Amino acid sequence: MGGFGPVRVARGEGSVTRLELFLDLIFVFAFLNVTGLAVEQFNPAGVPRGLLLLVLLWGCWAAYAWLGNVVRLDRGVMPLFIFGISATLFVMALTAREAFVDREGGLNGPVVFAVCYVIARNGPLFVATAAGVVEPGTRRNLRKAWPARLAGSLALLAAAILPDHVHGEVTREWVRFTLVACVIVADYAGTLLLGSASWHIKSISYWAERHSLIILIGFGEAIISIGLSQGAAVAQPLTVQVLAGTLLGVVLAGALWWTYFDIARFAAEQAMAGVSEARRTVLGRDAYSFLHLLMTAGLVLVALGLHTALYELRLASEMPIGRMGLLVLYGGVILYLVGLILFELRTLRLLGRSPVLGVILVGSLAPIALQLPVLVQVGLLTAAVGAMALADATVFRHRHRQLHAEIQPVLKQGGVTPKELFFDLVFVYAFLQVTAVMSGDPTWRGVVRGLLVLVVLWLAWCVYTWLGIGVRSEHPVVRLVMVLVVALTTFITLASPQAFNDAVGGLSGPLVFVACYALIRLLFLGTSWTVVVRQAPTQRASVARSAVPTMLALVILLAAALIPQPAGDVRLLTPVRAGLWLAAIAVDLVGNRLVGPHLPPAWSAKHWADRYSLIIIIALGQAVISMGTAAVYTPISAQIIVAAGLGTALLAALWWIYFSTTAVHGEPALAASEPARRSRLAADAYALLHLPMVAGVVLVALGLGKTMSVLGSQGLLDGAPVYLLPHFALFGGVIIYLLADQGFRWRLSRHVDPPRIAQTLVVTALTPATANLQALTALAILTAVSVGFSMIEMAQRNHEGRIKITFRFPRSTGRPHNRPTQDG
Repeated sequence: MGGFGPVRVARGEGSVTRLELFLDLIFVFAFLNVTGLAVEQFNPAGVPRGLLLLVLLWGCWAAYAWLGNVVRLDRGVMPLFIFGISATLFVMALTAREAFVDREGGLNGPVVFAVCYVIARNGPLFVATAAGVVEPGTRRNLRKAWPARLAGSLALLAAAILPDHVHGEVTREWVRFTLVACVIVADYAGTLLLGSASWHIKSISYWAERHSLIILIGFGEAIISIGLSQGAAVAQPLTVQVLAGTLLGVVLAGALWWTYFDIARFAAEQAMAGVSEARRTVLGRDAYSFLHLLMTAGLVLVALGLHTALYELRLASEMPIGRMGLLVLYGGVILYLVGLILFELRTLRLLGRSPVLGVILVGSLAPIALQLPVLVQVGLLTAAVGAMALADATVFRHRHRQLHAEIQPVLKQGGVTPKELFFDLVFVYAFLQVTAVMSGDPTWRGVVRGLLVLVVLWLAWCVYTWLGIGVRSEHPVVRLVMVLVVALTTFITLASPQAFNDAVGGLSGPLVFVACYALIRLLFLGTSWTVVVRQAPTQRASVARSAVPTMLALVILLAAALIPQPAGDVRLLTPVRAGLWLAAIAVDLVGNRLVGPHLPPAWSAKHWADRYSLIIIIALGQAVISMGTAAVYTPISAQIIVAAGLGTALLAALWWIYFSTTAVHGEPALAASEPARRSRLAADAYALLHLPMVAGVVLVALGLGKTMSVLGSQGLLDGAPVYLLPHFALFGGVIIYLLADQGFRWRLSRHVDPPRIAQTLVVTALTPATANLQALTALAILTAVSVGFSMIEMAQRNHEGRIKITFRFPRSTGRPHNRPTQDG
C-alpha cells in the first residue's frame, strides 16, 4: 500500500482488503446500536424501528461491498476516501438511537443521521460514476441508478424534518415510518429495476467472502450481546443461572454459525462459479445482497432476544421473558433459518433438510416455551438448533457427507479457518470488558487490574492460535471443543471485573475466573497431546515440557484466588494478589518461551502472520466500540461529531502504522528465517511483541472513551480537560504501540524506522505538555501528529517509487494474503 493516486479498477483479484475490515468495524458498532435501540424500546413499535434502521444500514454496507467488487479500495486515493467515510459512518452510528426521535439538547439527531446516511450511501455510486470505473457500455446504465438514490435521499431528509411539523404523536410516527419505508422501497426497487446491466461480479471469491464476513459480524454481535446483558464491568454477582444461560447462548450462536459455515458458505461459492456471467450477477444480487439481509436480521433479533433473556437471569428472575421476548428470540432463529433455506435454494437449488427441521422444531417449541422459566426457554431453543447438527450426523448423514466431499477442494486451500474466525469473535467482547474495567476505575489500580486480565486473555488466545494452525481439521469434535473454549472465554470475561475480589453474593469471582482459565489451558494441553502429537511425534517432548510452566502458573493463580479478602469492593487489589498474578504470568511467559512446543507441523509464515494481524484488527474494532459507547447516551453535538472524526482518524493512523509496513515485512522475514530459529522468532515477534501493541490500543480506547464522555453540547473550544490518567492512557497507548512496532521490526530485521522513532519522541514530548488542555484540543493535537507522520510517509513512498502492498484474503476462508506488486 503506497501513497495516493488515481482510482484503480479491480481485476477480479478475489481479495477482501484490510481496509474493508476497518470499515466493517464501524458497522459492528452500528449493528450494536440497532440492538441497543430495540432494548431501550422493547415494544411492538421499538423493535420494528430497529429493523427499519438495520435495513438502512444494510443498504449502506452493501453499497461498499459492490464498490469493492469494482474498485481496489486499498489503492490510489481510495484509502483516504474510506477513512473519511468511516468517520461519517461512525457519526451516523452514534446518532442511530436518535434516528427516529430527537433527544433534548445538542443538534437535531434525525437530521444528523439523515445527512450522514445520504453521504455514506451515495458515496460508492459517486466514486464509480465520477471515476468512470465501470465496464464499457455500462456507464449510462449506472447513471440510471441516480434518480432512485436521490429520491431515497430526499425521502430520508424529509423523514428527519417533516414529522416535527406534524401535530399528534401517532400521526408523527406514521409519517416518519412511511417516509423511511419509501427510502427502502426506492433503494431496493431501484436495484431490481437496474438488473445486471450496470455491474458484474468480477471475483466470485471476493463476493462470497465479503458477505460471509458480515454474517460473522452478526454472530459477533450475538456474543457481545450475551456478555453485555450482564453489564460492562459491573460487579454483578456470578450465579449458576447466569453462567448456564451464558453457556446456552454461546452454544446457540455456535450451532447457528455451524449451519452457514459447514457447507452453505463454500458450496454457494462453487455454484456461482458454474453459471454464466449475466446469471451470476443476478444470482449474486439475490442470494447475497438480498437474502443475506434476512439472515443478518435474524441474527440481530437473536442477539436482542438473548440480551433480554439473560438480563432476566441477571435479575435472578424465574419468570418467562414474555410473548414479545419469546417472539424476538425464537422468531430471530426462524428468520435466520428461512434466509439460509432460501439462500441454499437460490444458489444450490437444494432444499436444506436440517434447516427445515430446525424451523419446524423451533416453531413447535415456541408455544410450549411460552410459560416456562427463562433458562428453560433458552435451553429448549438451543436443543432445537443443536438437533440440526445431530440430524446431519445421523439421519441426513449420507447427503451431508456427499456435500462435504464436493466442497473439499475449497476447504483444502488453507488459510484462516471458520472455527478460528469464530473463536476470535469472543475477544471483541473480552477487550471491551477490559477497557470497561479500567474505565470504571480510572486509577492506576484500575489500569493494573485491566492489564493483568488482558495478559491472561492474551495467553489463552495465543495457545489456541497455535492449536488452530496445528489442527486444520473441521471435524465436529474439533468444532465442539472450539465452541466450549469460546464459552469458557466468555465466562472469564464476565468474571474479569471480579477477578481480584468478590462481589457480594453469588459465586466467587476470582475462583470462577481462574477455574475457567485453567480449563481453557488444560483443554489445550489435552488436545495438543491427542491430536498434534499424533500427527507429529517429534512434538511429544516439547508439549510435555510446556505442561510444567503451565501447571505451575495455574497453581499460583489458584493460590491468589484463594487468599481470603472481605467481599464487596471488586476494585480492591492487594499487593499480595497482584504479586502472585505477576509471578504466574512471568512463569507462563518465560517458562513456555524456554521449553514450549515448537511450531506445529502445518505451520506457515503466512497463516501465523495473518492470525496476529487479525487480532490487531479486533483490538482496533473494540476501540471504535468503546469510543462510541461512551457517548451513546449523550445528545449529538458539534463537539462529539468533531471528536468522533478525530478518534476515527487516530485509529486509522494506528491501522496504517501496522498494515502499511509492519505486517508487510513480518511475513517474508519470518518465512526466510532459518528453521532452527524460526520458533523463537515467531514467539518473540508475534506472541510477545504483539501483546504491547494490543495493550496500547486498549489504552487508547480508554482515553478515547473518557474524552468522548466529558464532551457535551457546549462550543467546540469549551469544556474541561479529560482526567489526568485517561489523558496519559491516550498518549501513552500510542507510545506503547509505536515502541512495540519498532521492537517487532528490530526483532525481525535488526532495523528500525527513523520517522517512527521521531513520531514516538514527539508524542512523548506532547504528553505532559497537553495534559491541561481542553480534551478535544489534546485529542486534535495527537491526531494531527499521528496523521501527519503517516502522510509524510506516504509522500516519501510516492517520491521514492517504493513497492506497494496489497492485503487480500484467499478465496475460501478469509485469510489475509500479502502480495507485493510494483507501483506502476
